[in-house]
Amino acid sequence: MSILQPTAHLKGHSQPVLCVKYAKDTFLGEHALASGSEDNTCRIWDTRTQRAVKGIKGLQDPVSSVAFAPESDSSLFYLSSGKKVSLIYLSLVLLPSLTRAFFFHSLHKVLTYDLRNTAMTVSEPVREYSFSGDEINSIDINQKQTFLATADDNGEVKVIDLLNHKIHKKLTKKHGNICMSVKFSQRKAWEVWSGGLDCKVYQWDFSKGKPLNILSTSPVEATAAQMFNPPFVYTLETSLDGQWIAAGLGDASIQLLDFGGKKAKKGDPTTMRLDDGHSNMVNCLSFLPSQSESSSQLISGSVNGSLALWQLPQHKEQRTGSETAGAQLLEKYQLDKSIGRLNQLETYSMDGQKTLLAAAAVGGLHNDGGVLNIYSLA
Repeated sequence: MSILQPTAHLKGHSQPVLCVKYAKDTFLGEHALASGSEDNTCRIWDTRTQRAVKGIKGLQDPVSSVAFAPESDSSLFYLSSGKKVSLIYLSLVLLPSLTRAFFFHSLHKVLTYDLRNTAMTVSEPVREYSFSGDEINSIDINQKQTFLATADDNGEVKVIDLLNHKIHKKLTKKHGNICMSVKFSQRKAWEVWSGGLDCKVYQWDFSKGKPLNILSTSPVEATAAQMFNPPFVYTLETSLDGQWIAAGLGDASIQLLDFGGKKAKKGDPTTMRLDDGHSNMVNCLSFLPSQSESSSQLISGSVNGSLALWQLPQHKEQRTGSETAGAQLLEKYQLDKSIGRLNQLETYSMDGQKTLLAAAAVGGLHNDGGVLNIYSLA
């Protein structure tokens, strides 16, 4: 196992950093990184200079999820805090002008901010969405930036119409426990995924508000270890081509769903379990940016700072009879001792070759403050 030492420390948060998100092109320039913390603030960083270029404060709750808007011509940035979703515009400060929205999630509300605001620090959102009855754990934005999805402690998934600023759908069936993660599909316009502490992954058609599929992560016969650490779904991630869905589970494994390549026939996905990468619950997943249709890699992270790099097999319809269907564990890593608890990770590349990893964490070595480190996987 390789021990990773940070190449950079992004200092500024005074409390544990809960979330991190990268965007290649934003209104504030290229290669931006956003972080949210228990100190009730959000920061946006220029990864080239390793300096914060925008700060958001004035929140009453921690920030637990952030998301840049997919549309490159948007100046909006979204975050969740409390039970509301808010909107903000971010202005050009220190960086070149490319435009992209950013969504930020805190525990109870989703806020929108204007990136065009010229102030270095922003405290007033331009819009709030207060549609959740309980703490929000995850938000996501669809590719056209027309819908925002939330997952909350009540087990509910809601889809917000960002054009008309109202609930589009409150999905008919809710999780039997806390809903931890929500992701829009990269394959289909009206598809969204959710996972929760009921050991279920839901595939939804949010145009109708009904589940297309409900997948259980619990085995038919649980092992002794799973009796103490059930396969709760803590995080979901989708590949860039939309053909892979990965779920990080509480029993230290990963549930992988293979929908096949772009020419694959419609139908239920092939499932596989990756169970030899970690010894603690998997709460972080990221598909590496340098992937192609024939080669995809996934990195998984656990609360104890362990990482596993996986080479995914060819899609089901591309494999021959002699090829195995399983994923290959390429490498195991351990983050350095400055990491006490890993909360989220994000992989990205600035030169098309070197893969970098941003880790949002609680400090280690008796430091319970916030840590945001950059590591190189090259």
